Amino acid sequence: MVVNALGNRPPLGLVRDFVVDGEGDEANTVDLKINGATLFVDAARIFALATGVEASGTVARLRASGEIWRLSKDDVEAWVEGFLFIQQVRLRLHQSQLVAARPLSNRLDPEELSVVDRQALKTAFRQAKRLQGKLESFFQF
Repeated sequence: MVVNALGNRPPLGLVRDFVVDGEGDEANTVDLKINGATLFVDAARIFALATGVEASGTVARLRASGEIWRLSKDDVEAWVEGFLFIQQVRLRLHQSQLVAARPLSNRLDPEELSVVDRQALKTAFRQAKRLQGKLESFFQF
């Protein structure tokens, strides 16, 4: 599970800009689910399994596992905030797609976000990267 969780990385480039992909209508987009929310969900599941946490939600799993392993509360809350922000952006994206009668998709062109939201999304992806780093340090092969 850990190898799979680490195989998917946040879409951030070396200069801290978004790494976009896609073709056709999805060109220049990031997948908020696969390259965003899933990174947090997978790590939370692995931490919960390793610590015996029985919580079923990502936020509860991160917090409970963080307590058991005595992780920095600031780090854990930063991961929670990153996850929740990505989920909020996904919901707003889905709402706009429904209003426009377009099929639902998790692909977003970061250029369509405000400057503030674009920066917050970068921060959320950086938190996903930090969480993966913690996961990698706990489970080395």
